[in-house]
Amino acid sequence: MITRHRCPRGRSRPSWRFGVTALGLAALGANVVSGCGVTRVTGSGATARVGVLRASLATSIETTAGSWATIPMGHLDQPLNTFWQLFFRPPGATLWSDQASALAVATNGGLIVASRGSASLVVGIRPTNYLDYSPLIVTSDARSWSPEGPIGALADEPDALAIAGGGEAMALTSDGSSTRVILSRGRLASWRQIATEQGLARSQAGHLCGPVLLTAVGYAAGQGLIGASCRRDGIIGIFTLRQGTWRLVGPRLPQSSRNSTAEVLGLQAGNGGLCALVGVTAGASAGVVVACTSGSELKWDVSPVMSIVGRQHVVSFGSAGRLGLYVLTSGSADGHLLAVSGQTETSWRRLPSPPSRTAVVVFDPAGRVDALAADDTSFTDWRLVGGDNWKRVQQVRVPIQFGSSG
Repeated sequence: MITRHRCPRGRSRPSWRFGVTALGLAALGANVVSGCGVTRVTGSGATARVGVLRASLATSIETTAGSWATIPMGHLDQPLNTFWQLFFRPPGATLWSDQASALAVATNGGLIVASRGSASLVVGIRPTNYLDYSPLIVTSDARSWSPEGPIGALADEPDALAIAGGGEAMALTSDGSSTRVILSRGRLASWRQIATEQGLARSQAGHLCGPVLLTAVGYAAGQGLIGASCRRDGIIGIFTLRQGTWRLVGPRLPQSSRNSTAEVLGLQAGNGGLCALVGVTAGASAGVVVACTSGSELKWDVSPVMSIVGRQHVVSFGSAGRLGLYVLTSGSADGHLLAVSGQTETSWRRLPSPPSRTAVVVFDPAGRVDALAADDTSFTDWRLVGGDNWKRVQQVRVPIQFGSSG
């Protein structure tokens, strides 16, 4: 029987290690992944191991109204004293403002953000303490906010909410034992179920993947996509519904990883397309690839594998604009490591290591790259200048009422 161990948010993540040089390839190593990195499974129909690589909810997103970032702050080793903050910066501005109080709801469980691609932003609040559902809070101008939904408990996945340009939305919800996908075709007040783990596994496409868990939702080429972890080697579990039938539309893993299992960690909208961050495991080895698509057809470009070993862990990932996706890790002797891959280049490119305690990286349309760091109640914005130097441009103290969540 397959079991999946879930790492607590705000604590240790899977151990990751970058095996990249500037614009270099990375092959899967033979180092042991420790902690929450790999869950061993046994039983009929399962492979010997299924990889479980976690990704933080922390991320950044661009809208025409400006840049947004979600960051956990406070006492991160205490769930009820961890408060997720929502930061905003208008186009052309230098300073960030904290918008968390505008949500008017406890944010201890984490924030999940999605956009229609215009000025609007939808924020989903994960359940925590006595909150057992997920409110949805919407802004169309970054100034006024209105409630929508609510919906069932959003899954503990960074891309558990997605919205298409026409307003259709999908959400990944969980009751603690299984996940399901729900769909809204208009305002975010009416939803219906379209998929479950069990139903997808019984489909013909599901048999090709052997889905273990539903992990992400997204939109590309006018189609709603569901990401999953697969127990069958070499298959990236990305599904879409066509004429009432589920189709497997994800790419294959690179030839060097055809004996690895894959798990979609996220589905992120980019410039004209969508990028998937995919964790791959083979035995005790682990790594990630980025697969991106653009245009009206689901034709994917897949990066080489970037190996992940040792004591490193993922801090965040998100859109890097025209570059595709960024992945930020911590735990190496060099401190934080930042790499991008995707839309314009399918190899991995290493960027200068950002300062310690960086939680999120922001790539805005003007070409600025900012590393947002959090230390208890202190927020710091570091700007990449001259291509190789991080300069502090803002530091503020965020008022947090410890003990207010019970």
